[in-house]
Parts: sequence; C-alpha cells; structure tokens
Amino acid sequence: MDYKIDLHVHSYMSDGTFSPKEIVSLAVKTNVKAISLTDHDSVDGINEAYKSARDLNVDFINGVEISSLYKDKRKLHILGLGIDIKSSNFLKPYTKMKLAREGAIKSILQVIKLKGIDIDINDLKQNSVNKYLDRYDIHKYFIRYGISYNSQEIWDKYLDPIPYGKDELFTTEEAIDIIKNSGGLSFLAHYNKNIGLNGLTKAQMEVNIKYLIDMGLRGIERYYPSYSEEDNEFLDYIIDKYGIEFSGGTDFHGENRPEISLGTGYGNMSIPYSVYENIKNKI
Repeated sequence: MDYKIDLHVHSYMSDGTFSPKEIVSLAVKTNVKAISLTDHDSVDGINEAYKSARDLNVDFINGVEISSLYKDKRKLHILGLGIDIKSSNFLKPYTKMKLAREGAIKSILQVIKLKGIDIDINDLKQNSVNKYLDRYDIHKYFIRYGISYNSQEIWDKYLDPIPYGKDELFTTEEAIDIIKNSGGLSFLAHYNKNIGLNGLTKAQMEVNIKYLIDMGLRGIERYYPSYSEEDNEFLDYIIDKYGIEFSGGTDFHGENRPEISLGTGYGNMSIPYSVYENIKNKI
C-alpha cells in the first residue's frame, strides 16, 4: 500500500497554528502514515507528538528545523531528523541558543516599538507555550491581536530586519554537527528559497551543496511543494552524483499557510513511504 508521509511539519511551538497532538490527529484523518515534527529551532512539541503518534498508530520521527548562518550572511534551514532530544550533545548547545534568544526579546521589542507597536513582554510570557521566549512568540502576538494576519509580512517587515545577536544562531557547520552528534541525519531544506540557495546559478548551487556535503550534510529535501520540474531534475542529479540521502515534506503551518495541506502540499504531492523507511533505517 502507498502511504502518504510528511517529514516537514510545524506546530504552534514555532510558527504553525496546530498543537502537536492536533497535527497527529489530522494525519490520521488525511491518511498520512508517517510524520516528523520539525518546528523551527524548537523541540518543545516532540514529546506530545510522539505520544499521540504512538497512541494513534502513526509512524513518527523526532525532528527540528535549525536556522543557521551560512557564508556571505546567507541563512540556511537544516532539518535534523531522528535526533535524540535528551542527548547532552543536543541539549547543551540548544539550551545555550534558546537562552540567548530569550535574552534578546526585550531589545527586539524596543526596536518594534519604534515602529509604533508597543508589546508587553508579560503578555508574551503569559501566552507562550514554550519553555523559552523566542521571536515566534512575537510573531504570534501580531496574529493574536490582529496587527497582521500575514505570517510572511510579520517576518519580512518586523522580525527578520532585526539582526540576531551572539549565540542566537548556529552556523551551518554547527547545526550539521549538532544533528550528527545527536544521532540524527541532516538535510538541506527547500534549497530553492531565499532561506536557501535562491539567486545562485545551478552550477553555483552544486558547488555549495558539495561544500555542505564535505561539511557533513547527509542529504537534501527532495520533495517540497514549490519545486518545479527543473528543480526536481536538478535534485535527482545531485542525489545520484553525490550519493546522498533525501527527505520530503510540505512545510505545513496550519492556518498560517492555508494553501498547504498536510501530506499533499498544494494537493498533488506524493512522497513515497520508502523515503520514511530509508531514513528510519539510517538513524
């Protein structure tokens, strides 16, 4: 039987709108057999998702999507699939990063206040579902109070222009090493996006992907809703030439990206169950 899978999914622990438990329930309703919860820079939802998946007979892989600083000030998202979230190799650098981000919230709010939006940090604390405050809590504030319902606008206009401070971002090499040392596999997410390698020629992209592989990257996201046929052909070429692993997912965010459906993206994605099986076997 051909099962649907989705190995790139976000809950309200980062910038999605569904709880981890709700995502697993939705997977059952939409016949998605295997998922990975890959919240941005957060593993706070993993335990809830794992327990729900176990109870509802959904195959599950621990995951995270790490925001990383690459060369030339470019940012890359690195998916970590199969990580041991209890490992000190993960928890030590992860906690350091989360504490740095929480410590930066007050200064971020001061910058946003200059744009006419006064946010009470106590409101963020009262409404946060995470252990540490992060920019994602500010993102939720904008939506909660109707300042903006456009998730991308919130990031583009208010949050992304504010530079990350010391220890708030891993370098790409650090992200890959943390995933490896935590027992997981690292994958370059959505290579064709701005938070990716967009703007480079295919030849330049290949040079950079080879550089990442030499750095320890284990694979690349082969299935993604916005990939064109040309993108798919390029990825097949890269995967075949360098013998790397591959993953796939919809980048589901719930109501923050209502056009994206769990397991099928814009409605026509089909990620083979064998992709999940291969990754599970390699972890």
